[in-house]
Amino acid sequence: MGDSSVMHQVRALVQKVARSMAPVLVHGESGTGKELVARAIHDCSARAGGPFVAVNCGAIPENLLEAEFFGYRKGAFTGANDDREGFFQAAQGGTLFLDEIGDLPLAMQSKLLRVIQERAVRPLGATAEQPVNVRIVSATHKDLGAEVQGGRFRQDLFYRLNVIRIVVPPLRERLADVPAICRAVIERIARDAGVAGVPALTPEAERRLLGYGFPGNVRELENLLHRALALAGGPAIGADDLGLADAAFEETGSEAAGIAPPAAPAAATAPAPSAASGPGGDAELPGDLVAYLDEVERSVLQRALERHRYNRTAAGASLGLSLRQMRYRMARLGIGGDQPAGDAELEPS
Repeated sequence: MGDSSVMHQVRALVQKVARSMAPVLVHGESGTGKELVARAIHDCSARAGGPFVAVNCGAIPENLLEAEFFGYRKGAFTGANDDREGFFQAAQGGTLFLDEIGDLPLAMQSKLLRVIQERAVRPLGATAEQPVNVRIVSATHKDLGAEVQGGRFRQDLFYRLNVIRIVVPPLRERLADVPAICRAVIERIARDAGVAGVPALTPEAERRLLGYGFPGNVRELENLLHRALALAGGPAIGADDLGLADAAFEETGSEAAGIAPPAAPAAATAPAPSAASGPGGDAELPGDLVAYLDEVERSVLQRALERHRYNRTAAGASLGLSLRQMRYRMARLGIGGDQPAGDAELEPS
C-alpha cells in the first residue's frame, strides 16, 4: 500500500513552507508527529546546515523560563557562576522549535513577542541586546484561537506565530499511512537494536492495526511496534505479538471508522427540542428520530460556527471534531459558511 494523500499533502506543504522564512504553527493531537514535521521543514530549508533546537514550553518551570530562553550573565542571580546561552542563542542561524507553545505563561508570551518583533534578546544581567537570527516553528495540541478568546494566549503573539499553519491529522484519519509508518519504524528499531533481519508484519497483524483507532496516534504505534519486535520469536510479527486486546477495539472502533465520538456534555450546550426534555422520560417521543437528531446536530453546529465567526477549524475543535469531520457534517446537513481567508490548513482529502 502506497502513501496516502495526506502524506503527499504534508510533504508538498513542507517543501513550500521550507522555501519561506515565515513562522510556522503546527497543530495536531499529542503524538501525531508535530516535531517530525518541524524537523522536516528545517531539513528542507536553507537553514538545514544550522542548529535545530527543540524546546518543550510546558516542561520548564515558570521561574526559569526567561533564563532558559534568553540566557544569563555571570552574577545575574544566585547560582549564576558563568555566562550561559539561551535557546535563542543556541539556535542562531537555524530553527527554534517551540513545542506546546500553548502552555507558555502570559508573562513569558509578552517577552517572546518582543524578541520576535525586535529580533534581539537581552540575557538576564546584561545591559545590551544581542541580535538573533532564528526561524520560529511552534506547535500545539490546543485551539489557540479559543485560548485567545479565553484570555489565556496573547492575540498579537498568535498572529505572529500563525503566519503559516499546518494541521497534522490524527492517525485514525489517515490509516492508509499505517503500513508505511510500520515499515519505517520497524527498520529503525531493528537497526538501532542491531537485529540482522528486519521482521515484517503478517497480513493478520496489519489488518488488526488497520482496525484500531490509535488514541495515542503515531507515538502509540511506535510503542506497540517496540513491544511487538521484542516479543516476536521469528522473522514475522504476528497479530498476537501486538498485544492489542479486544477491549481496545471496542473503545476505539468508532473513531477508527471515522465516526466522531459523542460530544461531551459541556460542549453540547444547545438545548434539545422539547421531545427529549421531559422529566422521567414522560415527554412525547419524536415521530422521525433521524430528522430529530439531524435538527439537534444542525443547531449545535450552527451555534458553534456563529460563535467562532464561521471558522470551521475553531468551531469543530470546540466540539471535539476535526476539520474533516466538521466539513462532512456541514455538507450532510446543508450548513453553509466560508472559512476566513489566510487560515491555510492541511486537511485530508
